[in-house]
Amino acid sequence: MFNFLRPRTCSFAALIIFLCFFTAGCNEAAQKENAVSLYVDAITLAETDQQDLAIEKLQQAVKNDPEFAIAYSLLGDIYFQQQNYPQSASVLEKATQLNPWSIEDFENLGKVYRAMNDFTAAANAYIKACQIDPENYPAHLGAAEAYYQSQDFENALQYSRAAIDINPVDSDIHKLLGDIYSAGKDNEMAIDAYKRALEIKGNDPAIMVPLAVSYLRDAQYAVAGELLNNTIAIDEQNSDAWRHLGFASLRLNNIDSAIEQYSKAVQIAPEDYKNTKGLGVAYMMKSRSLALGDPSAEEYKQKALQQWSRSLDMNPAQAQLLKLYRKHSR
Repeated sequence: MFNFLRPRTCSFAALIIFLCFFTAGCNEAAQKENAVSLYVDAITLAETDQQDLAIEKLQQAVKNDPEFAIAYSLLGDIYFQQQNYPQSASVLEKATQLNPWSIEDFENLGKVYRAMNDFTAAANAYIKACQIDPENYPAHLGAAEAYYQSQDFENALQYSRAAIDINPVDSDIHKLLGDIYSAGKDNEMAIDAYKRALEIKGNDPAIMVPLAVSYLRDAQYAVAGELLNNTIAIDEQNSDAWRHLGFASLRLNNIDSAIEQYSKAVQIAPEDYKNTKGLGVAYMMKSRSLALGDPSAEEYKQKALQQWSRSLDMNPAQAQLLKLYRKHSR
């Protein structure tokens, strides 16, 4: 009896095991199919600005299918739009692990880390995208920008030059190259890069102002002044242009013009400590330019001290200005 039942028992057990695997496979397939359905629903919800509902759908989708890479990608994008950067970074990291060949996920991850001011992590993400596609311009530009923001100018230059080789007619990369050279105090190279950016894009205050600053650093004050006046003709409310124009006027010994220009900068952006500091310098130079005994000299001196005091209130970490203020307050 025992010997007769044993083969049948074994066969029955084998059948149970097969049915379990078959059922598990069916359940897994059903879960994945449901995950796809949830993902499609999430797309519709996201497109109609129902982001919280879209997140709920996507969270359920990845719960049903933990390897659903594009669901993590969309989830990361929605979190990014909501400025929930830590969550966005977390799910995009998961997306890149599941799909390590996704250039878009690495680029988006780089954007998220830049928004979090984690420029090293951002650069690493962009580099992964560059490695996947060595001809990918946005990835090289992103890497260059991240390295620049982390003050790693050597690597910033490397990726900027690579980006220019890929796309030499985009003004953004030449502007960035100018910023990198400017940070490294290479005024000549900065001027060349900014001029190339202007040639490509045309007159743009975002390029014209840093180009003028490079001319100022190169002691080309008249050239800088002309460029800044052209900038103001395009954007009259550009306080940076007015401030730098004030500095150019001081260097050209046009003190009254400098006072007017710094005053305009203060009027436009009174919260910028650099504007009030510059106006104070202009007032002090006016005071010192007057003859001894001229009652206006003391008046301009007090105006200078007043502006410096305001500047120090806004930004106390100005050691040199504090020293000047204390010296002339005696």
